[in-house]
Amino acid sequence: MEAKPAKPSPSLKQIVYEDLKRQIVSCEILPGAQLTEEALCERLKASRTPVRDAVSRLEQEQLLTIHPKKGIFVNTVSLANVSELFEARLRIEPYAVRHYGNRIRDDVYAESIAYFSVPHPKGAEQYIRDDAFHQRFVEATNNRYLTMFYSTVKDQVMRYRVLSAMEGRLLDSSREHCEVAEQCLRGNWDRAAEAMREHIENSKIAILNYVMDQNRDAKNIFAVVNGESAGV
Repeated sequence: MEAKPAKPSPSLKQIVYEDLKRQIVSCEILPGAQLTEEALCERLKASRTPVRDAVSRLEQEQLLTIHPKKGIFVNTVSLANVSELFEARLRIEPYAVRHYGNRIRDDVYAESIAYFSVPHPKGAEQYIRDDAFHQRFVEATNNRYLTMFYSTVKDQVMRYRVLSAMEGRLLDSSREHCEVAEQCLRGNWDRAAEAMREHIENSKIAILNYVMDQNRDAKNIFAVVNGESAGV
């Protein structure tokens, strides 16, 4: 029996790209952060060439913006972007639950309930489980266009999940996942779809609160710098 060829190891460029992307999507590097090539080289333990390649790719993916002579900026979360993305999710995900949730096995729903009904520390595993829960419904449609859409926005959605958790929504989000899964397990597809809609709406509100808090903080800093704060 012939041995299978070894899977090629990822290149240094790919490793650096994936590491930087992970740090941005997980909000280890926060939205709005200003970066430099030198700082990224030190942070990623890499030379300029793979760092520049990673930055270029992430700019194309709209996670970074390069401003000549100013630096590299992690893209902020805008109200317009949040509204557009969640509008699309609200049209797709409840529909997928309602019409295609019956394609997912009962044991998958039971496993989701078992996981999300128990508190877990905030971290990568929680976000990965969250992402898989939502993606499973989209993939159940077997519609390549819907799957392509979700794949395109997956990184932004993941970043929003992390920011939502920063707004203290982790336990509520887990309870909402359980509600969706429980209704699916019972075959209450209309209620399951409504539970998914409510979950996405609540997540949207949390992100909008985050954006407004950041904007408020920025205005306060601007006011202090310009001598507008009380006592200045």
